[in-house]
Amino acid sequence: MVLVAKLVSFAAIIYLTYVFVYSFFKPISRKRKKRTRVFIKNARDRRKQERLLYYKDVFIRGASGRLLLSEAKKEELERIIKRLDLKTTPEEIRLKQILYVAGAAAVSYLLLKLNPVLGFISMMFIVIGWIYPVDELEKKVELKNKNILLDFPSFYGMLYYQYSKSVNIYLADVIRDFLPNANADMAEELGNMLDNIEFGEEYALKQLKKRVPVRHIIKFCDIMETRLKGYDNISQMAYLKNELDELRVTALEDELRLRQAKNFRTQFVLIIILAAYIVIYYYFQSIEAIRLFS
Repeated sequence: MVLVAKLVSFAAIIYLTYVFVYSFFKPISRKRKKRTRVFIKNARDRRKQERLLYYKDVFIRGASGRLLLSEAKKEELERIIKRLDLKTTPEEIRLKQILYVAGAAAVSYLLLKLNPVLGFISMMFIVIGWIYPVDELEKKVELKNKNILLDFPSFYGMLYYQYSKSVNIYLADVIRDFLPNANADMAEELGNMLDNIEFGEEYALKQLKKRVPVRHIIKFCDIMETRLKGYDNISQMAYLKNELDELRVTALEDELRLRQAKNFRTQFVLIIILAAYIVIYYYFQSIEAIRLFS
């Protein structure tokens, strides 16, 4: 028994020695080495990016008082940023404007030295550089509002139909029913409404009115808030439905006119190409005929 115990102890010592020593000298597979290198590289790049963003934030906050940014303009830019869900600040947008203006001024100065006419013409880019960053954001907001208004008549029609049948309708249920058929911008706003409805329907309507300050949306929110207070305003809902139906018809007519204009332009280009082909064809036929008879 003593011999067996000694053999078992010896085997255990050999096994433990093997386990500890092999862990130090165990070869790593090529795939694991590659993954490790990629992870280390990504972590290093992320640290550099965070450091750069930190210094950028410190610089912008330190220079915010010198960026010609009033409180009213700052609030306006903050509303646009929140509306578009951008990861930026009003100070960064103003700094971008100043950099664009400085770049345009430098180019204009160089062109003014080379050619005064080109220099004076290029000065218009100074104004464009100041307007461009904010104008692009405002265009995105307008496009977003336009896309919402395209789907809003259908959403309101579904809501009006259900409210006209019964007063015991929960707004969140109507939103969930319409979400699969909504476009991306409308779905985003309805998703925000669903999140806000957890704090009450009135709060969700007030927030929608702030985010999308469009006439029909504001009127819809006012009607729904009045209805939440216990008033039966189905006649006002019907009036708004008629307005939205007219809006939908107008939007369809505008789209039809745009398509007709596009088709006309395409046909005109095709006619010009065909006419040019016919002219070239008969030109070469005439040249061949002249060569034959001469």
